[in-house]
Amino acid sequence: MEKRKAGDFMQSNHPTENWQHLPRASVTAERQSVGIQYTIYTLLVGVATFVQIKWLDLSPWWMWIVVAILLMLFLLQFVYIPDIRQRYFKYRVDDEFLVVEFGILVLRHVVTPLVKVQIIDTSSGPLLRRLDLMNMNVHTASGQIELPGLDVTQATILRRKIESFAKLEEQEEESL
Repeated sequence: MEKRKAGDFMQSNHPTENWQHLPRASVTAERQSVGIQYTIYTLLVGVATFVQIKWLDLSPWWMWIVVAILLMLFLLQFVYIPDIRQRYFKYRVDDEFLVVEFGILVLRHVVTPLVKVQIIDTSSGPLLRRLDLMNMNVHTASGQIELPGLDVTQATILRRKIESFAKLEEQEEESL
């Protein structure tokens, strides 16, 4: 009889095997996107303040509140959220399911049967392409699962694995 370690039994059926995390480059891409977004917001607030002072002869006291709120949101979205997302977002694909787990305060654990996948959509804008990343959306009849900032090779492997399973299921249905 083979002797097992204490955790071997749990590990063989435990759903945390082979988890994939987002690559570190996804943090850089998200920060660049947030930087561009908040640069546009800053320009809009600057123009609104200029118009208010020069043409409307109003005191821009309330603009300081807007600037403070934008600064807090920028720090949150630029400094903290990308690292948190990269650390806590994980996914795995086995023979039957795509499992995605994310969240901090509310931990979401989404299990999608690969049989139910209808569309696999990938996209990559200029920032993502420069860092060899892409976003993947897996659509089912009941919704979609977004996998943001995947490495191109990871996304290609994941897509092929899901497609191959769908083709196997399709062949089984046709043989019936």
